[in-house]
Amino acid sequence: MRRVATLAVSTVFLGVSLAACSEDTETPAICGSVNSLEDSVQDVKDIDLTASGSLDEVKASLTEVGNALADVKSEAKSEFSDPLTTVETSFTALTSSINAATADASASTLSAVGTALTSFGTAVESLVNDVKATC
Repeated sequence: MRRVATLAVSTVFLGVSLAACSEDTETPAICGSVNSLEDSVQDVKDIDLTASGSLDEVKASLTEVGNALADVKSEAKSEFSDPLTTVETSFTALTSSINAATADASASTLSAVGTALTSFGTAVESLVNDVKATC
């Protein structure tokens, strides 16, 4: 009888230990979303802004970035609200600068796109680093 009780306690302990391990290895969904955001932003950064049609390419890519950003926002909840707000603000500025450059392509508006893209990239990098620290 004592042997059965010891076996039962050991089995329960093993089950609890395995459950605890599996919880520790589960990756939060935001980790995948932030990787997608990072990839989308890198795709935009890789666009040669001096090439013909580059603004249209950036505009199209921003849709993908916006979708990835929405995924991150829905999974981040309030945990990453400060860096997420910075990313959203810089994304809005980038979108506005792209629209201005599309309407009137000049050295000034194209320069503004480059500046906005750099600011957005920096904001995303900060958010990614914060999130990856929890992954």
